[in-house]
Amino acid sequence: MTEIPEHLLKRSKDRKQALGLGGDDAADAGGAGGGDGGSNAPVAAAAAPAPKPSPLDKVPAIVDPEPEPPAPEPHYVTAAKERKRMPVFAMLLVATVPIWAMFYAGTMQAPPEGETIFGEAAVLYAEVGCAGCHGAGGAGGVGYKLSDNEVVATFPEPIDMIVHIARGSNAIDGLAYGDPARDGGVRVSGARGGGMPAHPNLTVHDLELIVLHERVTLAGEDTSSEAYQAWIEELEAHSNDALVGDHLDDLLACADPTYTPEATASAEDFKVGDFICPGPHGHGGEEEVAAG
Repeated sequence: MTEIPEHLLKRSKDRKQALGLGGDDAADAGGAGGGDGGSNAPVAAAAAPAPKPSPLDKVPAIVDPEPEPPAPEPHYVTAAKERKRMPVFAMLLVATVPIWAMFYAGTMQAPPEGETIFGEAAVLYAEVGCAGCHGAGGAGGVGYKLSDNEVVATFPEPIDMIVHIARGSNAIDGLAYGDPARDGGVRVSGARGGGMPAHPNLTVHDLELIVLHERVTLAGEDTSSEAYQAWIEELEAHSNDALVGDHLDDLLACADPTYTPEATASAEDFKVGDFICPGPHGHGGEEEVAAG
């Protein structure tokens, strides 16, 4: 092995000191090897210089903190998510409510003067169920036709029509009723199958209104006579709350047997005791019965 000259070892020592690597031990080791007269031990190769320390080595490493677990969802939020939602088509219907309300409000107006009693009569006609058999406009169906003067031709006087509705056609099943002079003659109760039921729980006032609606509004009867106008004014001013079922005999005493089976026409001055015959008194003229 070739021995490293002393001046080279010194130069290496000085270089390490200049670089701050502290080369005393290496130099001593080399010097000791160099002073060993005749030693055959191999000389170690010079170590590679260590890297310079960096100022960043003293900065602690930044570690991201662990994420916090999410807070539990409030119960009212969970309930809101699970609640059933209104269907889209229902929302569309709700959106049309204001439009419908505007049109409906336009119909909410007081009836013209003099028509109030007829509006109430039309409501009763529908509520009692007359429209179900005779039609909303009186065109007929299960029951006979009322419109186009048909009902007036059958019952020339309102009182006979009042009695017929009060006791119902089933009470006179098989018997003839109505005006014999009518085109087509009298009608026979039950000839068309099912008959009209009795209406004992109607008040006399309500029954008069229904008859007024059927004869005037649906059939078109003339109301220009003084008797007819007096009847309408009486209906507007007063209400006879007596039940029809309690006064059937009185009504039969007011009616004409020519049109009404079992009628007696025994009323005097349109009264039976304290009971006043309903309808327009004297409507048909002096030759008619008192109730007419």
